Amino acid sequence: MSDKYANRSARARSPTRDGGDESDLRSLLDSPREYERRDAALALVDEAESDGLDAATASALADRLAEDDSEDVRQFAVEALGVAGGGGTEDVETAVRAALDADDDEWVRAESVVALSRIAPDADALADALGDDSGWVRRNAVIALGKTGRATPEDLTDRIKNDPHPAVREYAALYLGERAEDVEEAVRLLAAVLARDPEAFVRAKAAESLGEFATDRAEQALETHGITDRSDDVKRTAKRALASARGVDPDQLDVEIDDGPPGGGPQSRAETPNGPGPSADRPGPAPDGRRPSGGRGPKGDGPPAPGEPPN
Repeated sequence: MSDKYANRSARARSPTRDGGDESDLRSLLDSPREYERRDAALALVDEAESDGLDAATASALADRLAEDDSEDVRQFAVEALGVAGGGGTEDVETAVRAALDADDDEWVRAESVVALSRIAPDADALADALGDDSGWVRRNAVIALGKTGRATPEDLTDRIKNDPHPAVREYAALYLGERAEDVEEAVRLLAAVLARDPEAFVRAKAAESLGEFATDRAEQALETHGITDRSDDVKRTAKRALASARGVDPDQLDVEIDDGPPGGGPQSRAETPNGPGPSADRPGPAPDGRRPSGGRGPKGDGPPAPGEPPN
């Protein structure tokens, strides 16, 4: 997909601009032209967000998800279904589950996690997605499970320790701050992340969670490793976390942060060999320039809530 489609709506190019309606977009889903099907599916994302979708449209999108040979069409179809909450038809959930389980495109699977988290938030398939080969699928699964309260401390700990994808570790560190049962062990692990993880945005999330725990060991880690971090963003995050742990305003802390040279932030290329990492509300770029999956994420995570995750 070309860059012009990366981050803007297709509504301006859709029949609705000239007085057309949802049924016109639905009919375009059967077009022999890939670009028309793609634009229609993308426009239906906006349609779903503003007005919801008819059951007939949801079924047509489910058909595209199951049968279309275009990865872009399938991705936007499942995104529209997720935004619509499924559309109330059984074939929709079946198509989304099948895409998550077997689609050969990682961005379609990643968006399927987002959609399933809205359609069937208790689905076991969301936890199963933690084992997907794609880091972006696993990242969305962590977010989806975290937002529905189903992320287990064991799964989060495993992701932090063993996942090679930094965005997965980032969100696992965030949700461990909310879900940990053994606080002492969680603080120990997050302190190690803050001290040693190579990605600044992962260290920043570890700092945030340490501030939430507010134990003596957590404060020590923030002082020892956070406010002395090589990334200015991690330093500032650690200072805010330390202030939160102590129940004071950051300006009241007797802590001076010596900002280093420009760069070294959570999305610095210097720390992310393959390019910028994702922020909390925006996933990183797809390797081929396509719109990143999870761009609207599980419900409540900004846009989609991520990209994100996994609204």
